[in-house]
Amino acid sequence: MAKGKTDRAGGKPDAADQVLIDLAGDILSEYFFDPDHEDGYHAGFAAFRGGSQTAMDLAEMTLELDAGDCELSIDALRTATAFRVSIAHPKFAATIEGLWDFDQEELRKPKIVSRTGSAKAIIAGCDAIFEAIEESDLDGEELDDLMAALGDDTEHPRIGDDPTEPPAATALDRGRVKAIAKKLARNPDAGPNAEDAGWLEEMPQVLPVITDLLIAEASATDKKRDDNLVEAYQDLLTHQLEFVRYRQDAGWDWAIRMLSEYQQRLIALGEAKTIPQQDWFAMAGAMTQARVPVSEDVQVALASAGFTPEDVEPTDDMVGMLRGFLDQMAGMVSSAEEVIEGLKSSAAMMPGDLRSFLATEMALSPHQVLRDAVPLMLLDSDPAVRRNAALALEQSAHPETLSPDALRRAITVRNWLPPADRPALDSAIRKARLAGVEIGRWPAPSAVLEFHATMIDGSGAQSLLAVDRAGKKGVFAGLLLRHGEGIADAWGQADVARRDINTMLREAKLQGTFVQVRKSYLDMMAQHAIGTAVEAGTAPPDGLLTFAELAGGADWKDRRLDIAEEAERMWLELPAEARTANGVAAAFARGLDWMQGDQIILSWFEDGPKVRDALASFARNDRAGMMAVVLSDILPATRAEWAERFVLMAMWCEGAIDAKYRERAADLIPVAHALVGDTPMAEIPVMEVIAEQTLMAVISGAW
Repeated sequence: MAKGKTDRAGGKPDAADQVLIDLAGDILSEYFFDPDHEDGYHAGFAAFRGGSQTAMDLAEMTLELDAGDCELSIDALRTATAFRVSIAHPKFAATIEGLWDFDQEELRKPKIVSRTGSAKAIIAGCDAIFEAIEESDLDGEELDDLMAALGDDTEHPRIGDDPTEPPAATALDRGRVKAIAKKLARNPDAGPNAEDAGWLEEMPQVLPVITDLLIAEASATDKKRDDNLVEAYQDLLTHQLEFVRYRQDAGWDWAIRMLSEYQQRLIALGEAKTIPQQDWFAMAGAMTQARVPVSEDVQVALASAGFTPEDVEPTDDMVGMLRGFLDQMAGMVSSAEEVIEGLKSSAAMMPGDLRSFLATEMALSPHQVLRDAVPLMLLDSDPAVRRNAALALEQSAHPETLSPDALRRAITVRNWLPPADRPALDSAIRKARLAGVEIGRWPAPSAVLEFHATMIDGSGAQSLLAVDRAGKKGVFAGLLLRHGEGIADAWGQADVARRDINTMLREAKLQGTFVQVRKSYLDMMAQHAIGTAVEAGTAPPDGLLTFAELAGGADWKDRRLDIAEEAERMWLELPAEARTANGVAAAFARGLDWMQGDQIILSWFEDGPKVRDALASFARNDRAGMMAVVLSDILPATRAEWAERFVLMAMWCEGAIDAKYRERAADLIPVAHALVGDTPMAEIPVMEVIAEQTLMAVISGAW
């Protein structure tokens, strides 16, 4: 990035100047992304500055572009943090100088020192250079090169020889974590930038480092404590716990062990009382935010470790303490959702029995805001808590204690629960109706809502948004689906400033392909996800109620789609010529062409210990042998999951507002039909791409 006015000697600044400035900033950002490069610069600068040279060579690079070879170079100048970037393209040349801000990763006070070539040639050439620099994933040709390089190794190492877990973090890793935290502390409202987030995701082993640094900073005396830095480490902790949890979900033993060690350390830290209690609670709450599963035993241990004898004074009565806690909460919140969010912050320390007790206390509370929160507890992750919440509702099923809105929500939630959870809730609903409790009316959704949905990534994740930006304030609500599992997250607000809505929508679109879709598509996906969860015996998150009320989901039930039936329906709706062998081949080719142009396809691969184990006996240069196993064994094992994803993506295209995407449905339907059927994986081009990416993932990193 670059900030400041563009200064070009001998000419009026134009669009080409800004493109050159942006490119120079990108080149410096890429170079200094490697901590070794930054350390090398700082280490050598003092000696260079004391000498007679006017510039110090840092790096040179040759890019092979369609127009010919392009030479890039970076020189350090005698002024601290001053750099020169030189570009020698076949159709233009330029030299840019400026001051590099290592903390903000920005090129400041940029100046075009020299420039030749037309503005049109510069802009086109810079675009090609941007693409070449940012290209970080191996394509088929690069995979061949990698295999060839591996083939030069006379020992022919095998996949099974690769490390099965990340190495211990180094001092350099620790330094980078500290640098990231300091950047966050200076700008508390910003999360890690894309480069830092990518590095953190690739470095799960820094979780203990982040924990150490957080404890050290939280333990500082009042005069030395930096609250912004403590908060920055807390944010990094949440991010890293989530990244490691992803690895745990994939089945990696080291990730399971790492998260268990964190929990045990947290218990010991709570017992030792060496950091402020509020910081300890935040460290425990980070597990909830990162959705790290916490066993009942650990919850009990955390609860015991987190409270001191003074917490239960003066009565030493835990029940009295909890009732006092609920009374305090009632005076601090304004909605049932805020009550649940408050409880979630301590969820890691609340065993199921305690949450069940709270459900009963809240249902019988004199505070309506607490009573209204009980229907949300019907969506607790623990089935015992869900059923006890239903029993608590039955105790309060009277007009003076159960509000119409609470009953409406309970009736809605009933259709989102596994069958085993429904009888107790049915009894509560029946008792309330017989007692004369009225059913509240559903909030009317905005008439100008628009809906957006992403493609489905390789993990089955898909994001959906409901947005109203017609007035000064409006709705911004989201769903995160995990196809094959259910609804991973849901949230929403009704009074967001239009400017903020536009900003968040723009940022969301930068992260992936968001397409505006019809309401009917949103309804189908939400109900399909609810149905998936119900079949698995789980419940969706309580945020789904908020989203449904904002997006008009009054009729949502557990309606899981029949994937084979949908694939056949769409197949038969295609023109006859599209169902011929030639028509299918043409659709395969068209679909592969535009799908490969979307970054999300890079996430389409299989990974995890099972994949590694299946390929463990192969030499790393045996591409043909490994590809055969991926296509014959690994991908067929998840065929149903890929079939579901392609059926749902075809429906995504059908539900799009943009005609371009609706036309693309015809390219996805044959893929979905082939996967639902018995077409060999090797005969479906996009599955060959997925197989290659699976192979690259295994070769490039075993964990």
